Amino acid sequence: MVLFSVTEGEDKPLKYPTIFNTADLTLVTKIDLAEAVEFDRDLAYRNIRQVRPGLPILDTSARRGQGLEAWLETLEERRKAASERVSEVPA
Repeated sequence: MVLFSVTEGEDKPLKYPTIFNTADLTLVTKIDLAEAVEFDRDLAYRNIRQVRPGLPILDTSARRGQGLEAWLETLEERRKAASERVSEVPA
């Protein structure tokens, strides 16, 4: 997972493509500040998709609780999947 704060600018994926290429999810953080910092969400999403087509993106705001339920569900799904993989490994 890569954390992408709206305060870092829409071009972060273009500056750091390796981190986006190795991630399974982009978590856009501080989305509640987007308007205040003139964050262009559409441009940011285009840049993410340019670097890594199909990478899931989730907007979050800890302050407002936006996207946190989906984020926690994603973590739980991944925890269960990892646990199942571990239990399948022969002893």
